[in-house]
Amino acid sequence: MADRRCPNCGELVPSNSITCPKCFKKIPVEPEPIREERSSGSGKRRVPWTPNIKIAFILDIVLGFFGLLGVGQLYCGKRRGFVFLVLGLLFFVCGALLIWVIPPFSLILAMPFMILYVILYLGALADLFLGSADIRFSALSR
Repeated sequence: MADRRCPNCGELVPSNSITCPKCFKKIPVEPEPIREERSSGSGKRRVPWTPNIKIAFILDIVLGFFGLLGVGQLYCGKRRGFVFLVLGLLFFVCGALLIWVIPPFSLILAMPFMILYVILYLGALADLFLGSADIRFSALSR
């Protein structure tokens, strides 16, 4: 244990002591040095995770055919993805149920829901495409 001096009386104080044994004044604690974590012995700093735009587009395009819009936005960390997901599921399920439940006029009744779903699908893709520039610029600025 390294001893230190009391700033008030100059007495030697053990390093694990909170107060000086002579004058009973509180000893200021020196902050411990911060250790940097090394990753697997290579000595390189860890780079923060950045989402892959190609994976986000694949998630949005493929899962969009099954009523799951906004998964690409959620992968990129955008909260708007929840709005696309909920509205997409609502329009997709309503349109699909109308097609299966009411056979004679099914296409006429389901058409507005399917049109809204396609508009929302294209909006989700456009939002991801336009928002991908933000992700690229934030990754470059780090």
